[in-house]
Amino acid sequence: MLKKTFSLIAKVITLCTFSVSVCATPLTISYLQHPSVRDQALPLIQAAYNQAGIKANFVAMPAHRVLHEITAQHTDGDVILAREIFAPFKDVIAVGPALTEVEFVLLCVANVPCDNSVLVATPSTIVATDQSKRVILNKYPHAHRNTFYNINNLAKLPELLNVHRFDYAIFVVSTQWPLPDSLSHLQVHHLFRSKAYHVMHKKHSELAAQLALAISTVKAQKGL
Repeated sequence: MLKKTFSLIAKVITLCTFSVSVCATPLTISYLQHPSVRDQALPLIQAAYNQAGIKANFVAMPAHRVLHEITAQHTDGDVILAREIFAPFKDVIAVGPALTEVEFVLLCVANVPCDNSVLVATPSTIVATDQSKRVILNKYPHAHRNTFYNINNLAKLPELLNVHRFDYAIFVVSTQWPLPDSLSHLQVHHLFRSKAYHVMHKKHSELAAQLALAISTVKAQKGL
């Protein structure tokens, strides 16, 4: 009887070694409060995790916490981030093919200038997340003359312009997915393009290889 018990334990240990979905605690994957993330990227990544047989809980998180939570290993990854956002964080790795191409854009209310001069010539107050501000200041050093008002819920940025709290905001949109309805009454000035990926902590590099294949499979199934 004892011999059979040890044999069963050995089989369970072997199973746990090769099957994350059976024995491991579900991963925690954050996602940004952005309409395109919620409606496009999140379902795609959920389907990829199901395809790979990897259990995960998906939790909404403010933009300023996402990368720090991954680096501190409080979370295991994020649904989708532009490369410029996560590139400086060496513990964060891209997983699989890009989910979409994105553009960093300047949102403007009607009847105000809406071009690069807003960033580099005419000091203004610009709403942005902490990470978007970092990227913009790196790309456009002269933008330091502007006042940045940090809001780390991306969904709220267009809303603040639509209710005339601010005239300008930095936003990120996909070039392949529908534009959020909240942008319909705003001017949109395109700044630069990037690729956006599912990301994980580098300790999950083996799982990342499984997920990369699953992401490719799901994208093909969806015709993306």
